[in-house]
Amino acid sequence: MASSLKAWHLLVSLLYLQCSLLAQSTSRREFMEQHHLSSHKEFSAYSCDALMTDKGLKPKISHSFVYIAWYKVEHMCISGNWKYRYKNSYVWAQTPIKVLTCQWENFKSKYAERRSYNYVQFHCNADGYVDSIEDMKPLEPIFA
Repeated sequence: MASSLKAWHLLVSLLYLQCSLLAQSTSRREFMEQHHLSSHKEFSAYSCDALMTDKGLKPKISHSFVYIAWYKVEHMCISGNWKYRYKNSYVWAQTPIKVLTCQWENFKSKYAERRSYNYVQFHCNADGYVDSIEDMKPLEPIFA
């Protein structure tokens, strides 16, 4: 009887762990889909109206996209020691990042674009990967 309870407990624990890991990878994937701009395309080639439509994002008053190589986002939550990940913490990017901010303008029925270099604070989830943008400190506008 005791061994069957241990087996059930182990099975339930493994199922919980699997669901938890799936949820965390989903939040990481959602972040990349909703906020990441690939550096394979020129920054100036991106437009808010196209992005909000192409990415299938719900209409928002304001939305920000970061223009950074994907591997830099993937390694944002890793400390100087590559074996250690920041988990459930906030991390400021070490260098400024190009950011495209889209602001909805009702009277024009389109998004206004603001491009700038920002220091960006990311949230590292419990798995040690970026899952959201928490804060930004604008450094300088980009005129292009």
